[in-house]
Amino acid sequence: MMPDVDIKEYLSQVGIRKITELDTALTEAFGQDEGERHIERLTKLYDQSEERLVYGAGDTPYLHRQQELVEYLNQSQQMSLLASSFYDRVFFRRVMEYLVRYDSFLAGDICDIGCGNGILTCFIALRHPDAAVTGLELSPNAVSVAEGLAAKLHINNVHFISGAAPIQEKCDTLFSCRTVHENVVWRPLCEEPQPAALPVEEHTGRHRAYAGELAALVRDKGYLVSVERYEDDSAYAGLLRALEHVGFCQVRGTHMQFSCRDGDKTAVFQAMVFQRA
Repeated sequence: MMPDVDIKEYLSQVGIRKITELDTALTEAFGQDEGERHIERLTKLYDQSEERLVYGAGDTPYLHRQQELVEYLNQSQQMSLLASSFYDRVFFRRVMEYLVRYDSFLAGDICDIGCGNGILTCFIALRHPDAAVTGLELSPNAVSVAEGLAAKLHINNVHFISGAAPIQEKCDTLFSCRTVHENVVWRPLCEEPQPAALPVEEHTGRHRAYAGELAALVRDKGYLVSVERYEDDSAYAGLLRALEHVGFCQVRGTHMQFSCRDGDKTAVFQAMVFQRA
C-alpha cells in the first residue's frame, strides 16, 4: 500500500500557493525595483517565445524555442515556485489526483520525462518510496531547482538528469506530461490549418517519431502514463494511433479529461495509461 501523501498538504509544503497576479507576487517577493526588472524581462521573453512559436524561429528546433524563458523562470527556487503557483497550481492538483487514482501502474524504475522543476516527480517519489525515480529535463536551471526541492523534502529515491542524452536503461513506467507539443514538429501556426481540418492520418504521421522515442524508453510490458494538452479531436486521435503503431495499448478505463484555466482561456488535457505490448 502506497503512503498517503495528501495533495493539498504536499503543495503547501513545496511552496505552491494561490497567486492571482504574477506581477504583484514578483514585486512582493523581490522588492519594487528588482521585481519590476523581472517583470520587464519576463514580458520580453514571453513575447519572444510567442513569436517563435507562432512564426517559427529559423533553424531553432521547436523544443528549444522557449528555452531562454524556461531558464529565466527557473533561475532560483523562489522564482520557479512563484511561476508554478501562478500558472500550474490547479494543473498540478489535477495531475496528482490522476496519479493517485492510477498509482498501481507506477512501480519499479520510473522515469519522468520533461520533469521541469520536479514538483510532480517528487510527488511520485514520495508515494512510491520503493521505486527508483528519475527526472529527465533539458533545462539545467530546472534540474537545479528540482534537486533543491528533493533535498528540502528529504527524498532519497529520486535523481535528476539534465540534457538531451538518451537514458541508458529502459524503465518500468514512463511518465510523460506536457511533452508532445515540444517534441512534435509543427509548422508555424500562421501557416498551419486548423487541426480539426487535418485528417487523422496526417496527425498520426506527425506524432510517429515522437511515439517511437517514448517506446524506446519503456520495457516490454511496461507502462506509459501520458498527460497532454489536447481537445478530444483528430489531433489527439493521431497521437493515440501513433502510440498504437509503436506497440502501446490503451489500458481500458484509465482515460480522463480535465480542464484548467490558462490565462484568459481554458486548457483541456487528456490523461491515459498505456502498456507496451
